[in-house]
Formats: sequence, C-alpha cells, structure tokens
Amino acid sequence: MPPAAWLLAVAALFPACVETPSVAVREQIQSSWTRPLAYAGSDEVVIPLTRAKDDKLYFRLQVDGRDIDVVIDTGSRTVFDLKTLHALGVATYPTRDNYYGFGGFLRGHVAFLNEINLGGLRLAGKTVTAIDLSDLQRSQTAEALPQIDGLVGADLLALLSARIDYPAQTLTLRKPPSP
Repeated sequence: MPPAAWLLAVAALFPACVETPSVAVREQIQSSWTRPLAYAGSDEVVIPLTRAKDDKLYFRLQVDGRDIDVVIDTGSRTVFDLKTLHALGVATYPTRDNYYGFGGFLRGHVAFLNEINLGGLRLAGKTVTAIDLSDLQRSQTAEALPQIDGLVGADLLALLSARIDYPAQTLTLRKPPSP
C-alpha cells in the first residue's frame, strides 16, 4: 500500500486521532527503531525529586524544549500524556497496542521526540508511547497531588542506570557507555 493510502486508512480507522501524521513523521518514527539513541550533555546528572503525600517521587524534565512534570513508576514503561504531547506540537499516531492501567484499557499511540532533557542529560531521537492520562490527572487533582504529564518507567530508568536516593530525594542518571 503506498504511504498516502496507508495514512488515509489510518485516518479512516481512527477518526478521533487529533492529527494524521505526515509520511515524514512516520518515517522518523520507523527509522528511530533501528538506530541507537544519541546522547548529549552531561555524562551523569543528579535530579532533585519531590516526594508528595502519596510517597511517589516527582520531577520535571523537558520534552522538545518544554517543561513537563512526571512521576517515577518503576512498575511501568515510560509513557507520556497524549494531550500534553499534542499541546507541545508533537505528532502522534495510534497503534494496535492497548495498555491497561488507571482507568482501564487505553489505546496506545506512538510519537517521535526530538529530545528528552533529564537535568542536562539529553536523549535525541526517542520514540515514546503516548496514552490518554486524563483519568489519572483527574485523580491527582482530586487527591491534591502534583499534576503529571507522564510516567518515567523501568525502561528509561534501566537504560540510564538510575539510582534513587530516597533520604536525599535525588535521582542519579548516567549516560550509557559508548558501544
């Protein structure tokens, strides 16, 4: 199926999708799956964490130059809120993946981020999962907890050899060694 026809098929199947990604965005995402991440900035960073009344650890990072708030969730993979990414101008498109979590089953989307900046350690060309975190965000508000735009999960924490210092409330991340 030619790329234009594929995009029309996606748009027809998923009319609720905020936008139909361009062929260039789709190719960017697909090519990111076969090449290693690029790293820049500091080799090691120490990020201050905020512990809220729910005992979870929160911090701020940057996605494509804009601040977003995240929570550490070692029991999940890294995901970002679909609406937040759209507000940042990041194109997404739906996948066949469904994720189960807060609020039940959620339709997965994929997005290509030019850069994720974690306290000065930058990852370039990262493909990420995006889901609608509205139910979780409403719960955070109802419980007077910090708002979040994503969860930093075990996949990213392991990749960056994360160390959480609970008494000091810091997260230390280390750039992987070069191959």
